[in-house]
Amino acid sequence: MMTLARITVICALAATVAACAPPPKYAWGSYESSLYSYYKTPADKTDFAQHLADSISSAESTNKKVPPGLYAEYGNVLLESGNGPQAIVYFQKEKQTWPESKLLMDTMIRLASNTKPAK
Repeated sequence: MMTLARITVICALAATVAACAPPPKYAWGSYESSLYSYYKTPADKTDFAQHLADSISSAESTNKKVPPGLYAEYGNVLLESGNGPQAIVYFQKEKQTWPESKLLMDTMIRLASNTKPAK
């Protein structure tokens, strides 16, 4: 049987190890849950777009790093909604924040530049 002293030591060690976990590298916000909801119900694109915008805004307002692909995902939703000029803004942010995305973002910017505005 474990004594109270052993249980206390084990709990203290567990708390110490848990406290050593590094902070999250990126500010994902509610991205994962909103993406899952969007995949289940694609008709809720407006809600998904709002969650993306909120996640980006929250990260930027707290000076945390926006995760790779989040600007591009939001830009793509804007592009699919017919808002090419605003999509370009987010594609450029993705390219600036994540230089390795330059080739893809330049392509997306070209596509968004040729998009007719939504009516």
